[in-house]
Parts: sequence; C-alpha cells; structure tokens
Amino acid sequence: MSTKASTHGAAGKHAPPDKSAEVRTYLIIFASLAVLTLMTVGVAYLHLPHAAGVVIALVIAALKVYLIASFFMHLRGEGHLINWSVAACCVLVLILLVFVLPDLGIHPLEEAARNAVHDLEAHHAPYPPDAAQAPAAH
Repeated sequence: MSTKASTHGAAGKHAPPDKSAEVRTYLIIFASLAVLTLMTVGVAYLHLPHAAGVVIALVIAALKVYLIASFFMHLRGEGHLINWSVAACCVLVLILLVFVLPDLGIHPLEEAARNAVHDLEAHHAPYPPDAAQAPAAH
C-alpha cells in the first residue's frame, strides 16, 4: 500500500508543466502586435501633418518594441542590470528623436508637393465607367 502512494507521489513530481497559460499569453501578445500594426497602417491613411504622423507611428512602434522585448525576449523576468541597460538605450533614442523631430515638416517643397498630390486626389472626378465605350451621338 505504501508503494502505491509513493509511486503516485513520484509521478506527480514528474508531470509535464501546464503550458496553456503561456501559450495564451503569447497569442494575446501576437494579437496586440497585429492590432498595433493595423493602427500604424491606418494612421498613414489619415493624411495627418507629417510630424504628427511620424510621432504617432513612433509611439506605436515603441509599444510594439516593449511588448516584444518584455514577452518574447523574456526581459520581464531578467535582473535589474539588463532592464536598466535597456531603459538607458531607450532614453538615448528618445534624446536623438527630440533633436530630429523639429526638423520634420519644415521642408516647404516637400509639404507643397504633398499638398498638391492631396488636392489632385480630392478634386479628381472619375469618368463614368461606360463613357469611354459609349458611341458618340450625332
């Protein structure tokens, strides 16, 4: 009788871990990354000013980097030294962006070309689909 209890206890120690919670977490992160990617594409179609579009795209990209680094690279469970190193790199990138962002949107030729394309798209009236094939009336 005691051998039965001891084998049951040993089998309990060697049971495979339940991976369903981990898989569920990875699927949630994957879905979040897909939604953030669709948001980035959606922002491109909003015809925002160039600087605003870049800032929004960078914020979305930063969220995606955080999710990838935290979950897929397992930085959430790492020591403080690695997390502080990553934080220092992010701060340095933000400092570089602060110096670059004022340069966005101050190029008048680029802005004029973008506005001209937008005006052409807005005022372009498509021809009726059968107008080119219809015979000319006399």
